[in-house]
Amino acid sequence: MQLNSADQVSDIARRAGFAIFELPDADFATILPNSLHIRPLDDKNVINIDQIRELMPLIQGRQSADFSIVIENAELMNEPAANAFLKALEEPNDFVHFVFLVRSSARILPTIKSRAHNYYLASAAKLADPLASDPDIAALAKRYIASTPTDLPKLAAEIAKGKDDARARAATVVDCAILILYKSYFATGNPHFLAHLASLTACQEALSSGGNIKLQLVNAML
Repeated sequence: MQLNSADQVSDIARRAGFAIFELPDADFATILPNSLHIRPLDDKNVINIDQIRELMPLIQGRQSADFSIVIENAELMNEPAANAFLKALEEPNDFVHFVFLVRSSARILPTIKSRAHNYYLASAAKLADPLASDPDIAALAKRYIASTPTDLPKLAAEIAKGKDDARARAATVVDCAILILYKSYFATGNPHFLAHLASLTACQEALSSGGNIKLQLVNAML
C-alpha cells in the first residue's frame, strides 16, 4: 500500500497489529520514539535470534495498554531470528503492535510479509525496482492483470497452488501486480492503469488478515 508521507507511520502503526514500512531515506530513530526499538548489532550488522527471544516476555505478558515494538532495518534479521519472530506471531497480543522499518522489503521472508500490512513510499527508486526476484511471479502478475472474468477463477487457483506458502505467494503476486500498474501509469499517464489499485490494496489487507486466497484474488480484478 502506498504512503504519501513517512508522517503517516505513527497513526498506521497504532491501528495495525503488524506493519512493514519501506522507507529508504528515513531516519528510523526518529520514528515512533516512545516505542521499544530493536536495531542490528553494531559489530555484525545483523539482528539475531537472541534479540528476538528477549522480546518474548513482553509479547506473551498480559498487557493492559498499547505499545509498539519497532525493528529497524528488519531486512537484516537472519533466518533463525525470522523464524523465531514467526512463532511470536502465532500467539497475537491485541495490545502489542509490531513495526518493521526497512530500506528495502525484498529481503523480508515472504512468510513474514504475507502476515503484515505492507506500506511504501511511491518514489522514483521504487518504480525503478525490478518487478520481482522470481520471473515466474512477474509472469503470473502480468497474466493476473490481463485476465478476463472467465479466466480469473482458474488463474487464482494456479496462483494459490504450489509447495511454497500459498498465502505468501499470492501476496507477492499482488504486490508485483500493483508495481506493474504504477509503472505503467507513470510511463503513460493513462489513468486506466489505476482502476484496480484500490481493490488490489484491499486484497493485500484481506490476505494478510486470513481472507480466502482464491476469493480475494478473483474479487480484486472483477
